[in-house]
Amino acid sequence: MNEDQFRESPLLTVRAHEVAGVVVVVVEGEIDVDTADIVLDALKLGFESDRPAVVADLTKVSFFGSTGISSLITAHELAEEHSTKFHVVAPHRAVKRPLQVTGVADVLALYDSVDEALSALKPVPSE
Repeated sequence: MNEDQFRESPLLTVRAHEVAGVVVVVVEGEIDVDTADIVLDALKLGFESDRPAVVADLTKVSFFGSTGISSLITAHELAEEHSTKFHVVAPHRAVKRPLQVTGVADVLALYDSVDEALSALKPVPSE
């Protein structure tokens, strides 16, 4: 997968690229009712790419509304349908706190960095 840039809005930029066979969707800006579909569309393409995992990098998200939470729940369900692992990078309070308060953080695999999410996807060698 080459780097793809998706439909933009003045409030949001979404790019996807591949790192070590994993689709990483990088989101920058505000995820709200007007922009959540852009994010979900990019994640859907990642799940349909036949890669073993998709990482949503929300490090540069400055606003995360209830529609964003709903989008991540939908993405989690799509990942299960495609037998794809789905990890979310959410190191900042703007995203992490709403996920914790709603209990969605208990369902998603949350990480503080893309490197941490990618490391969690590597198989652990057996002894």
